[in-house]
Amino acid sequence: MMNCKKLGIFLALQLTVGVGPLVATEALAISSKPVKEEKVTEAAKANDKAAQDADKASESKTDKSKSLAEVKSDAKTEITAAANQLNAKFDLAGGFSAIAEKVLPGVVNVSTTQVIEGRDKSNMPQFAPGSPLDELFKDFFDQMDKPRRVQSLGSGFVIKVAVKDGATIAYVVTNYHVIADAKKITVITHDNVELEATLQGIDERTDLAVLKINLDSVPEEKRNIIPLEWEDSSQSKVGDWVLAFGNPFGLGGTVTAGILSNISRNIDLKPDARSRISEYVDNFFQHDASINKGNSGGALVNLKGNVIGINTAIFSPSGGNVGIGFAIPASLASETVKQLIEFGRTKRGWLGVRIQNVSDDMAESYGLGKARGAIVASVTPKGPAVEAGIEPGDIILQFNGKDINEKNRLSRIVGETEVGKSVPVKLWRKGKEVNVTAKLGEFETSTDSSTSEQSKGTKSPSTELTEVLGLKLSKLTASLAQQFQIGENVEGIVVVNVSSDSAVASSGLRPGDVITEANQTPIKKPEDFINQIEEAKKNKRQNMTLLVNRRSDMVYITIKLEDDLKDKTPAKGDS
Repeated sequence: MMNCKKLGIFLALQLTVGVGPLVATEALAISSKPVKEEKVTEAAKANDKAAQDADKASESKTDKSKSLAEVKSDAKTEITAAANQLNAKFDLAGGFSAIAEKVLPGVVNVSTTQVIEGRDKSNMPQFAPGSPLDELFKDFFDQMDKPRRVQSLGSGFVIKVAVKDGATIAYVVTNYHVIADAKKITVITHDNVELEATLQGIDERTDLAVLKINLDSVPEEKRNIIPLEWEDSSQSKVGDWVLAFGNPFGLGGTVTAGILSNISRNIDLKPDARSRISEYVDNFFQHDASINKGNSGGALVNLKGNVIGINTAIFSPSGGNVGIGFAIPASLASETVKQLIEFGRTKRGWLGVRIQNVSDDMAESYGLGKARGAIVASVTPKGPAVEAGIEPGDIILQFNGKDINEKNRLSRIVGETEVGKSVPVKLWRKGKEVNVTAKLGEFETSTDSSTSEQSKGTKSPSTELTEVLGLKLSKLTASLAQQFQIGENVEGIVVVNVSSDSAVASSGLRPGDVITEANQTPIKKPEDFINQIEEAKKNKRQNMTLLVNRRSDMVYITIKLEDDLKDKTPAKGDS
């Protein structure tokens, strides 16, 4: 039996602001009126003038004294107000009950039903007819062959209630992976009312979905649904208190508390059939409010009860909570949800480029200095980038006036730009900055496919190889194209072998890669490649960037240059 040890963590937070007494003393000038009239003499006039001067000086002193008192009083008021504000912000004596009361009426559970097709019987073991094992396995596979209904649970929240075509419709936000492949979707409100939901729209790139439920059938006394409000999540800071609402393990209406641990975490989720979120979202909120399986799609709110994020994933070696949860920021989710409600789909800008990160070595090889921007691996024919004059090998430094730091950032900025808008683009091309203007198209999901003929085991003849930097290179021949399954209309030189003890081994180059460019110069034969190495060394470069065709996929790879070239003379060898 596993030993379970409870760990109790107690947090005492007390903020005391002491305001010292501000004492101001006002000097009051009192003038005495004369008791009786006296004959005015020159001396008396002189005395009167002196007295008047003294009175004026006293009045001036009084004014200055009052002015000082007012300043001190104002300062005391400001400090008291600031203290009250801080006390109100950090006063946890009342817990989070007021926030929970505000948010819970807008929180829902999402239940889905999927139909899993039966397994193929062709894999059933074969036994002699009449054998007990034959009957046993036959019964087992008969059960597995039948379609099965599987239920899964998730979370969501109501973001909008509107009257449409005479019906009262509530729009529910959840994760796309919660409802993917669902045959039936049921939403359960905070008052335990079950309503069948229909799909309004989905967006795989942000892993978000919007559902619709009709509230007309809900009794008035149970129609206590209050839509939640978005918050500007860009104002959130590390250390801010957050509350997570959801349906972990089917326990609806669960509320947990924690703090934001990080406000821009790239968790690099691998895309699958249910989500392509890593293509677009690279700035997850990380928090330690307890979330588990079933929390997906639930709201993450601040102390005002407004949504700052949508809980989507957890990091866990065991499948349970370990204090590391991730939420999609509201600044990204809100615009996506708005478009899904309005159009039933997203409308994002599209540039028509395939890009990748610029590494430090790559930046050095291009004379760019520090690593920045996104390098263009390929452009879509007749796409906006081609029309703008953007070419493979260009490094996009700025888009619409915004600096580009990572490839995901470029995807986000382009996607958030209005379709059809013409925007300025700053490029780095062959050591110089180039400015172009691109008119964006609309992003549509598409799948690139390519076919290539596979070899039938034909033996390749002797191939002339060139060795340099631990690479064995060759011209692209028909036999090598067949051996490495290289498609038609590909030009360049083939990497036949990579020495495991060379500096290039860690670059990522593989046998079968076709080097089409080196330092943005086309490569037709191995001698062209050697010339580019010598040119880079003349310019005192330590790295060289290659454009590589890998199974029809264009990628940039940066290699380190050794001090001395190896033997340039061609050597005979078998590929």
